[in-house]
Amino acid sequence: MLNKMGILTAFPPVKLMLKVVLIAILIYFIIVNGFGKRSFLGVTVPLGIIACLFSDLLGIGMVSPVTIILVSVLVGIGLSMIFGHTPRVNVASTKYEHRQSNGFSSKEYSDSEGTFAVDNSLGERTAYMSVNELRHGKIENALGSLTVYLNGTSLDEAGATIDIDNGLGKLQVYVPKEFRVRLNADNGLGSINTHGTSSTDTNQPLLTLNVDNGLGTTDIYFE
Repeated sequence: MLNKMGILTAFPPVKLMLKVVLIAILIYFIIVNGFGKRSFLGVTVPLGIIACLFSDLLGIGMVSPVTIILVSVLVGIGLSMIFGHTPRVNVASTKYEHRQSNGFSSKEYSDSEGTFAVDNSLGERTAYMSVNELRHGKIENALGSLTVYLNGTSLDEAGATIDIDNGLGKLQVYVPKEFRVRLNADNGLGSINTHGTSSTDTNQPLLTLNVDNGLGTTDIYFE
């Protein structure tokens, strides 16, 4: 693939070193994001990139790298639709109300334990959170559209953390502007956008948002 792109053709040792490093990263990605998170795309896309690296050896040297990657993405999506989970929102809560129409659903719930977890894949969902003294939350979105509202949620005096993972999807999180927020962003081939500003009052508990965004769009709104 590097030869086809005209990169480092004059430096074979450097190119070989880059291949080894890239393969190691891809294998790690397969183990952690593929098998670890049970994601077909986390397996097929890295395998597609590896196939590009060894296209001549595999007898597919005449195939464009873009075509190989596109096929790996389509295969991953197909396997996810066939063997993966059906469109869903999994919510860890003590009580909630659920409404659904025309393939779109929303949930309203409260949790007395100070934690929540929302998991959406291959669907369009909205979750309304009302958590007292929030300590930890988890939001995951894959190949879908997820909107999460934190209105009605209060933070624990010691602060709270929300881990956000968005892959190949559109995620919107609405955070009360009264919250003091620290954003830790890890973005890969996607976009993370913030809208508005959070509180700067150091007397307020701190909400830490750990955002892992890959090939998707994550928007954080302070309202």
